[in-house]
Amino acid sequence: MFLFFCSTFHAPKLSYFGKSLFLSALLICVLLSEVSLARPARAAQEIAKPVLNVNRPNPDLLLIEVYKNLASNDFKSAQSKVDELLNAYPNFQLAHLIRGDLIAMRTRPINRIGVPGNAPKEKLKDLHDEAQARIRAITERPLVELVPSNILQMGEEQRYALAMDAKRARLYLYENIAGTPTLVADYYVSQGKLGMDKTKVGDQRTPLGVYYITSRLPGAKLPDFYGPGALPLSYPNEWDKSKGRGGSGIWLHGVPSGNYSRPPLASDGCVVLSNPDFLALSSFVEIAKTPVIISEHLDFISRPAWTAEKQSARKLLDNWRQDFAQVGGLNLNRHYSKNFKSASGEGLNNWLAKQSIGLTGLAESAFRLREVSQFRYPGKEDMIVSNFTLDINTLKGPASYKRHQYWVKEANQWRIIFEEQNYIAGVKLESEPVKTEAIKIAANGLRADIKANGVTQTQPTKTASNDKAEADKNKSSKQTERANVEVLKTIDHWVSVWSNKNTKAYLAHYAKDFQTPNGESRKSWMEERTSRIEGKSRITVKLEKPTVTIDGNTALVKFRQNYQAGALVASSRKTLHMIKQDGKWLIKQEKTGS
Repeated sequence: MFLFFCSTFHAPKLSYFGKSLFLSALLICVLLSEVSLARPARAAQEIAKPVLNVNRPNPDLLLIEVYKNLASNDFKSAQSKVDELLNAYPNFQLAHLIRGDLIAMRTRPINRIGVPGNAPKEKLKDLHDEAQARIRAITERPLVELVPSNILQMGEEQRYALAMDAKRARLYLYENIAGTPTLVADYYVSQGKLGMDKTKVGDQRTPLGVYYITSRLPGAKLPDFYGPGALPLSYPNEWDKSKGRGGSGIWLHGVPSGNYSRPPLASDGCVVLSNPDFLALSSFVEIAKTPVIISEHLDFISRPAWTAEKQSARKLLDNWRQDFAQVGGLNLNRHYSKNFKSASGEGLNNWLAKQSIGLTGLAESAFRLREVSQFRYPGKEDMIVSNFTLDINTLKGPASYKRHQYWVKEANQWRIIFEEQNYIAGVKLESEPVKTEAIKIAANGLRADIKANGVTQTQPTKTASNDKAEADKNKSSKQTERANVEVLKTIDHWVSVWSNKNTKAYLAHYAKDFQTPNGESRKSWMEERTSRIEGKSRITVKLEKPTVTIDGNTALVKFRQNYQAGALVASSRKTLHMIKQDGKWLIKQEKTGS
């Protein structure tokens, strides 16, 4: 059918239609013909069909119909399809452009796409690029039996995954059906103005990598520029940070209310969808669970080939687990790169020395992996990112840890170059940083008391005024030390109830005059926090190096917060402004960032 339709497209018959539109439609013919020639006759039936909005037609399929009508000189049908497009999507600029050309052809010949003649060349190029991207998305749609090679294994808790193909300007939504990623829908997207592979702030590029959606930002709380909302991504991830890649604030979001879509290269680094597509997509994703793989180009492989890749990647973890379970982990180092660094910057020797703590005397059956997900990392490196929960039946009881590993290929061998471990539940094989810091501060206070008493006994007699001044100084110092410990105990309890999803106790740590981050009402903020906390299966929060500055009944607490919920792992600096009210230390303001 495609070959017949292309054969009717003769340049002489279209001299009035215009050279540019002729080339555009001819390009579509070539694309459609390539699909027809490259696949068996029945394969066209097996191309995964896009999920249609029950209330609106699919814009990309309608666009193909328009070009097919143009190629066969059926301008009346083309006009009808364009009108249908605009009735469904009134702000679709590409459809307006085609409609304008069709109307102009009734009165005069045109020799290029886009009228009137003063239309900006850059704008016309953007629309032409969008047309090609949308058409290619349909003609190059993957067959239903193919799977993106980047998705090796989805965890049982991961119902959906997103995979972006930058060259196709397309975002694919896959559902985890019986362990196999199955295409559900796909969406046209825009990316950074200067393309892919973000490295620094303001470079107007979209990052390449494996990320997770960290939260939902409703459109009501954002400028109209972002459309009906935004889904922030976990950029920069651990690998980005280890490579010194900068920048932040990479989101999936919509478009201004006056637009339907944007050109393929149009954002400052975010991934941008039309508003209907954003709303459809956001109904599928789960915060901290849905992975987002952003790639320059996706390779789609057969299911037998995918199964082999999946089994090979899983075998890496199974072999690692066996050696991890050995007494002393004698063979564990064979799985690690000499260039290994942990999330805290430790080298290989120090990291391996910590791995056997509390595990002596355990059988191999005491170690179990679950919630395993593995993804081939986009980019130049041959790399696999693995996430899993490690359950250990220790002699003191069960313990669960979340592991996050990056495997690279060195001399044809897969080895771990980066790893992070976070405590989830059960027995703790190492002390919590906050509690250790609190004990340390309390011990320092005790030593200060002893030292002060010793000095008092050995010093010569002082005047009454000097004695009073010294006593006041010691009293003030002790009060400060006690306040330090009180504040740290409060923070420790705040972290504990947060990790245990005790929302009521968590919110009780905030003062009545707490300054909400976005100036929203306290009620709205509490509802949003409750929804985010109770909507997660597990939460782990750990603090590093907390420092406390006391000034009377106020305190300034600074620390690094390591947060984990499901597969999401995030680290950020945080500052708490606290106030003592009714004998309790409460959070008055909470800030994230340096």
